[in-house]
Amino acid sequence: ETPLSPSTFIDSILQENEPSTTTAAAGNSTTQPQPQEKCLSVACLDKNELNDHLDTIDSNLDNLQTMLTTHGFSVDTSALLDVSTSL
Repeated sequence: ETPLSPSTFIDSILQENEPSTTTAAAGNSTTQPQPQEKCLSVACLDKNELNDHLDTIDSNLDNLQTMLTTHGFSVDTSALLDVSTSL
């Protein structure tokens, strides 16, 4: 999985919203530092990486639009003629 895949992105958001498991206990005033985690959200990308990602999305949407508009739909008109003559 790439850092920008939808499932990884959603997982990173869910991890950010989970309560921390390293909170101090009631009688303990010291906290352990959390290890530095790799940031997987789009907010951590630099400007060039974000532009590349958006260009890829735009290109994929253009390809999808082209694919949807070039595939014609055909209807068997003989079935329609049979219905209209029986009326």
